Amino acid sequence: MKRTRSPNPGKPTAAAGPRLPSPDSVRLDRLQLMQGFPPPADKRVSFASYLGQYPQARWAFQHMRELIPSRNVWRGNGPPSPLPQGPELRGEIDALRFRGPAGELSFAEYLDASYADATLILLDGQRVYEVYQQGVPAQQPHMLWSMTKSVLGLLAGQLLHEGLLAADALVSDYLPELATSGWRGATLQQVLDMTADIDYRETYDDGQSDVLGYALAAGMTPAPADFAGARDLYSYLPGITGQGRHGREFHYRTLHSEVLGWVLRRASGLSTAELVSQRLWRRLGAEEDAYLLVDPAGTEWAGAGMNACLRDLGRFAEMLRLDGRFNGQQIVAPEVLAGIRQGGDREAFKAAGRSWQPGYSYRQQFWISHNRDGAYEALGVHGQMIHVNPAAGLVLVRLSSHPVAGSAFTFPTTRLALAALAELLRGRRAR
Repeated sequence: MKRTRSPNPGKPTAAAGPRLPSPDSVRLDRLQLMQGFPPPADKRVSFASYLGQYPQARWAFQHMRELIPSRNVWRGNGPPSPLPQGPELRGEIDALRFRGPAGELSFAEYLDASYADATLILLDGQRVYEVYQQGVPAQQPHMLWSMTKSVLGLLAGQLLHEGLLAADALVSDYLPELATSGWRGATLQQVLDMTADIDYRETYDDGQSDVLGYALAAGMTPAPADFAGARDLYSYLPGITGQGRHGREFHYRTLHSEVLGWVLRRASGLSTAELVSQRLWRRLGAEEDAYLLVDPAGTEWAGAGMNACLRDLGRFAEMLRLDGRFNGQQIVAPEVLAGIRQGGDREAFKAAGRSWQPGYSYRQQFWISHNRDGAYEALGVHGQMIHVNPAAGLVLVRLSSHPVAGSAFTFPTTRLALAALAELLRGRRAR
């Protein structure tokens, strides 16, 4: 596949917004997908159709291991850690009104327009809002897409803190297989912050984007019978080229996260799934196992493939808010979280042209707002979000199946919704 450089990778190409189905018309509890023994032909979801035939994604994102091979992330055999119920604020939060780019709406209307599947809000560690919009059980894992990156970025930060990794080491020091690739001369920190320079364009609404080659190598979508390209990640990554202008500009490229996953496996001697299990899931006291999707060679997708249930993501996010402490133990060093919150190079971030994230930077696979509350996020396509607002004591997890993959379409409204939510909860704390 020919690779072309773009001044604004990830920026939408369409001038006007897409026509979207009414959220109410594609509710998963009404679609009856994959119901029956066997399901009717028009209700079946397959590996070949789940990404291209909306609303099949609404079912697929909560059943990915039924479509693609996966590796389990064990929760351990201990009891789940507490995630206490606080005051029930659903009515108050749903009724919260704010002005978005297209006019005034309520928080409930915002979630509906986000095609939310499940939403959890914690205030000072207590559940004040927990809704499963699609009628799916609480224990059902959901596809995280690129929020996977932040899980791996956090683990990398901890291994850097422990000295198992070095931020200024070259990628090729860990992965000699990439010594002549586009990552030649790039440091691990540049990979973490996505300022390494490679010839790769990631635009989800462009059929010619390089993301297609990545998807085929990862086994994310079926390869045509005559496809001559790489069919696994370890074969695909060494073929990526670059100009070597590392550290100058931020551009969002999932391949950096795949390189990071390879580095973590090589340095730790563990699979990604086992590393997440040992370092996070068991120690968090997760309620449910998570899982990671794997490519045809059995390699976990480090940039997109994690699936987990809503409450366990709430535990993970609350641990972030508490400077790495949760379930009675220090799971991640506070210095790691402090380094993430300080953010990356804001001038380098501007090069990506992400006007819908004004003032942001990217640090260690997290999106840093630099707003007055020090809020930061893990984000994934189709509307996945973990939002941590330390100053307001707020954690929000939203799992979604929005028809539009990229966040540019919804994020301007999301920013305003989160600001209004923070003010509401700030007022609750002051009472």
